[in-house]
Amino acid sequence: MRGSTTKTAALVACGIVCGIILLTGCQHGATGSINGDVFLLMQNGDVKRGAGNTVLLLGPADSVLAMRGRICAAYGQQLVASARQGGNPPDVVGQLDTALLRLTVASSKTGINAHYHFDRVPAGKYILWAETMIGDNNYTWWAPVLVTDGDSVSKDLDNSTEAHVAVYCPQVKDSLAPVLARIVDSLARVRDSVANFATRQRRENWLRCMIQARASLNRADGVVEGDIVDRQRECCSKFPVDPASANRQNP
Repeated sequence: MRGSTTKTAALVACGIVCGIILLTGCQHGATGSINGDVFLLMQNGDVKRGAGNTVLLLGPADSVLAMRGRICAAYGQQLVASARQGGNPPDVVGQLDTALLRLTVASSKTGINAHYHFDRVPAGKYILWAETMIGDNNYTWWAPVLVTDGDSVSKDLDNSTEAHVAVYCPQVKDSLAPVLARIVDSLARVRDSVANFATRQRRENWLRCMIQARASLNRADGVVEGDIVDRQRECCSKFPVDPASANRQNP
């Protein structure tokens, strides 16, 4: 998982303790099991097995989906707020990962054969969750499962359950795309207006300074003395303008 290894381990441990309590409380009833392989078929035909990975069992599924819904809703508000402030978008991946880890009821190492297995799982709805990185790309397996009394569920985590984009609130960003575009466009117009206003102010101040410099040392014969040149240089230093604008004004 992403983030600090220590933090992740602590969250997983906390979730598993809660899971043990859940499992123990239900041991008097019939339980089921879940198992499967973890792999991805790449576009070049290679099969990448999820060996040495960890599959997490999240539950109950209704709580997981409700929590995800709340985070995605908050993410939408954060997107709008950050756009209005001209800041970077929030990290919804980190937020969701942290919350999901807290809903872990069990975990299974895949080992060298890329196979996971959960025993004594109380009847109910769960979600299998695992992540890996291949090259520069992140992949997320996300698979709802239903366990009934005494059932043995076989569920591979493969291309059909890879859902990295879908898990992390894509529908929120897509639905807000027109709103975010309008906010960005509005901010750009405001910045442009402010920049143009500053430019106009600088040109006006430069022109005023140049005229005052010439007027203060005006000679009837129109001769430009060194003092006038020095004063006008100070104007250019204090109120820098582009040469084309300065030539057009010609004070």
